[in-house]
Order: sequence, then structure tokens, then C-alpha cells
Amino acid sequence: MLNAEEILRQGIEQLGLSDSNNIVHKLLIYKDILLKWNKSFNLTAMRDEKTIIINHLLDSLSVAQLIKENEVLDVGSGAGLPGIVLALHDPKKQITLIDKVGKKAIFMKQVCLELEIKNVDVIHGRVEDMDHTKKFDAIVARAFSEMQMLVDLTKNIIKTNGYWYGMKSKKIMEEIIVKRKNFLEIHEITVPFLKADRYLIKLKHL
Repeated sequence: MLNAEEILRQGIEQLGLSDSNNIVHKLLIYKDILLKWNKSFNLTAMRDEKTIIINHLLDSLSVAQLIKENEVLDVGSGAGLPGIVLALHDPKKQITLIDKVGKKAIFMKQVCLELEIKNVDVIHGRVEDMDHTKKFDAIVARAFSEMQMLVDLTKNIIKTNGYWYGMKSKKIMEEIIVKRKNFLEIHEITVPFLKADRYLIKLKHL
């Protein structure tokens, strides 16, 4: 039976990624911080380290090569997923994380401090209250149930020709079959060791 590190290393290899930027070591530390804080702050329902690696870390890494934009906003980031993982994978990206729950924002700041992540900004607040003068190349959400809500809340802070990305499961795919002029792509995602349907939805801001 594989241990947590072996699952992570094999998963990264299966995704066609490499251990660049010492990402395995950093993700294992991230996992440990999450498990520690989760005992008091209930950041995720998952309590087992292998489940966190598969369902959170590898799931987040599975979209790393599909989100190519440099300035990215992660909405409702929670425990920093997928934003912190994307930042660790590509230090050239500038990732902004926003969550309305104070303890989650504090946790994300602590992770960035302990892992010395320089390309992440953490905001405690509501996305609809963000400064509209700041525009992003891409906006990603893992926690939003409806893409339409994500679009409505962030349409003033995305650049023209920018992209929205939604990480979805099969059970809510029906909401994607919406007749939208800016509908672009549905990517079926394979997450190593995860027996579940996962998709990345891509919409373009026109």
C-alpha cells in the first residue's frame, strides 16, 4: 500500500508534471498544516492525509496545465484550493485568494508564510466588494455550485477576453448546458487515484 508521499509523487507523474520547485516537499508540508488546523477550524470535511492528497492536492494539480493565464483570482478559496497549489506549481503566476470566512483567510496567510510563497495575495472579504480597478486574466472557482453566479459576481473584475474556470463534478454538469455566447470548452479531467468524474469548464469574457 502506498504511503501519502508515494501517492503524491505517482499522482504528479501521472499528470505529466515534475517535482519542479520542490513541489512535493511543499505540498506535504501544506497537507500537514491543513491537518493540524483542521482539528480546530474545520477547514475541510476530509481528515485523512491520503484523502486530502487525492481529493484536494491532486485534484487542484489536475488543472494546472489548463489554466495558463498569469494573473488569477481564486474565488471562495477556502483552504487555498486550488489557488495555493497553482501558485506552488508555477511561481511566475500571481494568484489572489479571496474568502469571506475570516479563519480561512488567516489559514491561507499562515500557509503562505510557512511555505514562503511570494506569488500569492490573500483577501478576507466578499468578491462582489473587490476594487473594480483591479482586473484579472482568469477567475477560477472550485467551490461555486453555479457558474452563472460566479460570472455575475466577478464580471467587473475580469479583463476583456479573460476566462472563467469552474471545477465541476458530473452531478452538476447539467447547469453547464446553458446556452451561453461565451461558452468555450469542457475538459474532462482525470485525477490520479480518484474514482470520480471531474471536469473543468472554461468560459470567455467577451
